[in-house]
Amino acid sequence: MATLTRPGVYVDLSSFPTYAAASPGTANACFVGAAPRGPLTPTFVTSWKNFTQYYGGFETAYPPSALHLAVFSYFSAGGTTAVIIRAYRTDASGPTISSFTFNDQSTTQPQPALQVFADNPGSWGNNIYVDIYPGTVLPPVGSADPTPLTFTLVVKYQGTGQANIVEHWQNVSMVPGSTNAGVNNYAPDVINSNFTGSNFITVKDLAVLNSTPTPAPHNNPAKTTASQQLMNGADGSALTLNDMVTAVQQLDLYPDQPFVLNLPTISDPTTLGPVISYAQQRGNVFVVVDCPPGISPTTMVSTAQSLGASPQVAVYYPQVQISDPYSPVAGRTRMIPPGGFVVGQYIATDASRGVAKAPAGLGTSLLGASGLETTLTNDQQGILTQGNVNCIIAVPGTGIVIWGARTLSPYLVTRYVPVERTIIYLSTQLVALSKFAVFEPNDWVLWNQISSVLSQFLTAFWQSGGLSGQTATDAFYITCDGSVNTPMSIQQGIVNVSVGVALQYPAEFVVINIGQWAGGQTVSVAAA
Repeated sequence: MATLTRPGVYVDLSSFPTYAAASPGTANACFVGAAPRGPLTPTFVTSWKNFTQYYGGFETAYPPSALHLAVFSYFSAGGTTAVIIRAYRTDASGPTISSFTFNDQSTTQPQPALQVFADNPGSWGNNIYVDIYPGTVLPPVGSADPTPLTFTLVVKYQGTGQANIVEHWQNVSMVPGSTNAGVNNYAPDVINSNFTGSNFITVKDLAVLNSTPTPAPHNNPAKTTASQQLMNGADGSALTLNDMVTAVQQLDLYPDQPFVLNLPTISDPTTLGPVISYAQQRGNVFVVVDCPPGISPTTMVSTAQSLGASPQVAVYYPQVQISDPYSPVAGRTRMIPPGGFVVGQYIATDASRGVAKAPAGLGTSLLGASGLETTLTNDQQGILTQGNVNCIIAVPGTGIVIWGARTLSPYLVTRYVPVERTIIYLSTQLVALSKFAVFEPNDWVLWNQISSVLSQFLTAFWQSGGLSGQTATDAFYITCDGSVNTPMSIQQGIVNVSVGVALQYPAEFVVINIGQWAGGQTVSVAAA
């Protein structure tokens, strides 16, 4: 508070909470599936190139990886960031890590000095090769021992030639705390760094296990005469239902973050049932379901109905044709599930139009898609739509587009994807904007503060087209006063806030009425 020393007007800054704008993105994409390589914890990626740094490119993922194909199509369709969860066998038959141990430079009794591991489990690590060379940092002039104080570690992948070199770690040391030109160069610190470290290996200093350690610098690993291959990595047994569910539940690390979730190629109710239940229990996860290959529209409807009637699930059909990234032969194509493309359009539409806009229509051209497994007739589209399966069709002059925006819910209020996702978005934002109220005095001052903050947010959302109504009063209401906060609820530490919103519904059917009059024709268009 300002010190009042003279008559006049004083300005005092208040800690009254103000509206904090929502983040640009309304949800994060998440893909869960098996992969031959990659971290075992959820990892954010921002591009296809960034994804390949962690999980390898198509040259690593062979036989073809459904996860790779989904993420590739996601970024092709306009996706921006995604959380990747590598599912793996969690019991004793799970994947193992490749490794190799280098001895030190002792000429009398060499001892284990440096153990090199693949960065994560899987047989992919058996394709890593390592060379050790003397470093260029020499001891002080006049030293009795001219042995270089450092060593250089070279990582090669899928071969031992110069073209296979993927990383150089120059002038690193086996002395903890050592520096080179003022920069830490202790090998485990440098190579294992979470920020600037290796994308292929981690290392372990074994000197601490030696009863009579070799003195520096001879404790550095000895020079190799040939590239040493990491060994004994394995992919483990096939995934079980429990493994997939456990992988999805790693989203618990981000309890307040909404997600659009896809399990590439997974469409069976046995696996998706627990995943859908998890999404409903969290309340802020929307599941995009792939269609199986080679099934008819009627079979697809039956498959979708077997998944239940959740408003947090949307199914898409048919599979999409792309240029085959696994084939060296030009012109080869591959059919893939549509989930990656669809999730990419969800995120791109959120960014360009907002969550209230259905991710469907002529603006959802799937870049990179060259064809469809099935060309749907109007009757087939009708069967799929009435079965709450979203069609993907080819539109001349536009390309391959999403032509449906329905959830699996049979109820009108939650039938549409943008309606359900708007509910998820608003719930998430209103909770985040109200957290300032926790532990504040529970009286009319706090109630007014809550009403003001939420009103600012909802007004902005309505003005952006997110809510229906010609005025803000038509679009939403907020009640946070003595009518909903009784003396009893106040004594229990509860603040009650009642919020109502008028949601936007997509124009799914456009009806054109044509009538004739003497001078020609008149056309009126009405959305139903």
